[in-house]
Amino acid sequence: MSRLIVKNIPNLITEAQLKTIFEKKGEVSDVKVIFKGTKNRRFCFIGYKNESDAIKAKEHFDKTFIMMSKISVDFAKTVDDPALPRAWSRHTQGSSAYQKIHKSQEPPVTKKVKKNKEEEQDQEEPKNDQKSKKFQEFLELMKTNKKTNQEISWNDNVNNQVDEIFDKIEKEKPKVVQQPKPNTLANVNERRLYVTNIPYTSTEQELRTVFEKYGTVSSLKIPKQRGGSLSGFCFVEYQLPEEAVRAFSELDNKIVLGRIFHVRPAFKDDKEEQLKQEQQLKQEKMIGEEKSSYKKFKKQQMLERLNDTTSWNTLFLNPNTIIEGICKKYSLDKKEILSEENDDMAVKMAQMETQVIKETKDWLKSVGLNIDFLKVEKNQCERSNITIFVKNIQFRVNETDLNELFSRYGQVNKVFLAPNRSIGIVTMQDDKQATNAFTNLQNYKFKGSILYLEWAPTTLMGEMNKNIEVNPQIEEQENELTRILYVKNINFSTTEKTLLKFMSSKVNDIKKVTIINKEGVSQGYGFIEFDKPESAQKALRLNNLILDDHLLQLSQSKPKPKQELNKRKQKQEIEPTNKLLIKNLPFEANAQELRRLIKQYGELKKLRLPKKLDGSIRGFAFAEFLNNEEAQNAAESLQNTHFYGRRLVIEYSKEE
Repeated sequence: MSRLIVKNIPNLITEAQLKTIFEKKGEVSDVKVIFKGTKNRRFCFIGYKNESDAIKAKEHFDKTFIMMSKISVDFAKTVDDPALPRAWSRHTQGSSAYQKIHKSQEPPVTKKVKKNKEEEQDQEEPKNDQKSKKFQEFLELMKTNKKTNQEISWNDNVNNQVDEIFDKIEKEKPKVVQQPKPNTLANVNERRLYVTNIPYTSTEQELRTVFEKYGTVSSLKIPKQRGGSLSGFCFVEYQLPEEAVRAFSELDNKIVLGRIFHVRPAFKDDKEEQLKQEQQLKQEKMIGEEKSSYKKFKKQQMLERLNDTTSWNTLFLNPNTIIEGICKKYSLDKKEILSEENDDMAVKMAQMETQVIKETKDWLKSVGLNIDFLKVEKNQCERSNITIFVKNIQFRVNETDLNELFSRYGQVNKVFLAPNRSIGIVTMQDDKQATNAFTNLQNYKFKGSILYLEWAPTTLMGEMNKNIEVNPQIEEQENELTRILYVKNINFSTTEKTLLKFMSSKVNDIKKVTIINKEGVSQGYGFIEFDKPESAQKALRLNNLILDDHLLQLSQSKPKPKQELNKRKQKQEIEPTNKLLIKNLPFEANAQELRRLIKQYGELKKLRLPKKLDGSIRGFAFAEFLNNEEAQNAAESLQNTHFYGRRLVIEYSKEE
């Protein structure tokens, strides 16, 4: 429904002109004018990314004029569409006119030729008989005398020598072993698909939403050309082979995003396996360089957690960088801060870190970056594939140093570095170069400190338009679901054909019937897809639908439910109060140090540290402020602060 056919277009109009005309009603993904040789056939295809835009364009442009030509606009159909009208042209194979013409044009040439050949053979037979008689006479003359066993023919000796030479040559010939043909099916990846004819303007997110309708997509690769434009094809890998088969049957030769997708099974990616083997060898080499077994174990753990997003802390700061930045800002010496006379060294370090974090947030806002991702859960935050956070940076590092470091692995587009050296942001040209830099520079020792890398969120650079792009796709999905009904209580012996025949007798416009099977056994439920939502609503109103002694139960199909948040995350969604719950407290801390740390953000009314039977604290505390504003200020300021090396986790406490 997202591809249109436009007939009776002007003879001299170009694809660029058509695109500018039809772009008024939505984003055009494809324009194709049909030619026969160099002659314009005066019709074209227009593809839109969204079905809603295609419907608007059809309603607007149908029976209008372009350059004095009255055009007709309709929805395009694929070749295998059952609604396609019967072929009528005399040039089209399968049409009645084509068969009539070609039946009359079949001359009985072959029969005449056969007769002529038979006559010629009959004429040549007496000639062949004469030749054969002469040849037999020649053989009788050349026979050896049995009594004397002498050779009569002078040519026999020569023939025997030639035969011996040929026998030697045949014996010396190497025996040719027929190699078995390679089994192409063994190289096919059952979970991977090769999709061609995708729009050149499509994004990864748009294609992912299309493919995720049929299962969980484990990887999506979109090859690009040297200039950065798409190559027009992609590779999709699902978690299960059944999901790949479903996507293949639903998407092959179907109109998606305004173009006809062609889907084929993909072969196994040998390059990926080679890269994995190379990475394993690199990791083994890195682990082998460590001398002690403990360091080897820690190195292996670090490499395994390389892409674990749950361990990422965006605002992690190097303690040495914090001290150097504060000393430079207030013209202090390190000895004054790191003196042995200071009893509350941990409190001072936490206060300095809190100040640097606040400066970092202000700097991110001043540069024009979006920091709303700090309020979102890590697992729910979409990550970019070209922008990287660089953390644990030394204070003496500058932007040129970071640019030179990342330029070893690709072209760097942008480099941001906070004035206090708390965090750096690097944007690479494409995803391949960014992935190369990320894998090689993660935990890389640079100017005395180990770098920690993290993929930046997609919304960091102010890419807020993605939400607008997703909304039409959500609307399309909801519109599709209005045409699909969920059927349960199906008899296990009922087939799809019997269900289709039964429902077709009750309601028209049934497009497809699917009964869910698992290992060839029916699960007792399925789906019925209609061409129009009105037909689906009409089927819902039907009662007493009994098929194979089972009462069918129909209901509207619902979208795939999102993963519910666990109880721990649900507890965090509590209305702000004046009481805070501070978790992950170090066991070395005491009430006095915690009070000194918190009191600068508001007046404390009460502070309680629950203790064990032996007198040690239990690792959490309750802090009560005079009002909600002070509690909110403390929660926002101390959310990413480390106290005795442990990151504080602050939540609002429930009122008793």
